[in-house]
Amino acid sequence: MYSRRHFCSLALAALPWSVAPTKIDSKVRGIQWGLQSYSFMGAPMEGILDLVVKGMVNAGLGECDIYWPLLEPPELAAAVRAGAPDVRAQAREQLARWRATTPLSHFQDVRTRFNDAGIDIWGYSGAVGNTDEEIERTFALAKAMGAGYVTTSGTLTQARRLAPLAEKHRMQVGFQGRPNMNATDPDQICRPEQFLDVVTLSRNFWISLDIGDATGGGWDALRFVKDHHERIALLYIKDRRKDNTSVAWGEGDTPVKEVLLFVRDRKLPIRCYVDNDYKSPQPRIDDVKRSFEWAKRVLG
Repeated sequence: MYSRRHFCSLALAALPWSVAPTKIDSKVRGIQWGLQSYSFMGAPMEGILDLVVKGMVNAGLGECDIYWPLLEPPELAAAVRAGAPDVRAQAREQLARWRATTPLSHFQDVRTRFNDAGIDIWGYSGAVGNTDEEIERTFALAKAMGAGYVTTSGTLTQARRLAPLAEKHRMQVGFQGRPNMNATDPDQICRPEQFLDVVTLSRNFWISLDIGDATGGGWDALRFVKDHHERIALLYIKDRRKDNTSVAWGEGDTPVKEVLLFVRDRKLPIRCYVDNDYKSPQPRIDDVKRSFEWAKRVLG
């Protein structure tokens, strides 16, 4: 099994970074911060990437995880989410073709857009596909955007197929799963023991834990981080109540403060990414900045 130092070296080797002179430094008390761009999913999809960049610059966040649907053609993405069943099916086929045939230069341009603003695309998240060809295409797109880390939900069956390809392409894969203590499907990655099972399948597999989802799913998120931090590469920082309702940081049941202080005090090389999905009367740009400012106050 790889050490964390080995993981870091592989991630760097996979990234043909050209760090912009204006790189935003968002490391706080030893913790590297970034943004899970899913935070902006409620905004109109036209021009969404520019909004993400603007929000990150406004908040002072220098890394991000690109959420795959933000890259999709807006009209097809809308059809998949809100169309009639036959329209959704057709749109999914069109999206699959778009993903398979769009030149890599398009995704390199996305990377340039972020890099020019001082932001690195460290991770890429979304469905990786079910065939070898789809998985390899996912890795190619991630690399084109500068990402050496791919986060997915997936199942244990999908993870077994993914393992040799991740090692072949020297890509690191983080499993976010769907944390839920009441889950009964043995193939899903929901319970703590299923997360631990999946990372035994490959030395390239890690955990991308959403501590808000974990709390809403009945987990003791702090206990899991303390007990298994050596297999966690990324924490999505979200606050939820135990009834699974997302709220502004500091207003829910998620031990956000305690987790951050543990990572800080143990000097753990775990990235922490802002993840806002709560309902808010203010623009998401303001929510993201508020969350990061809250974290900086907590970390001291």
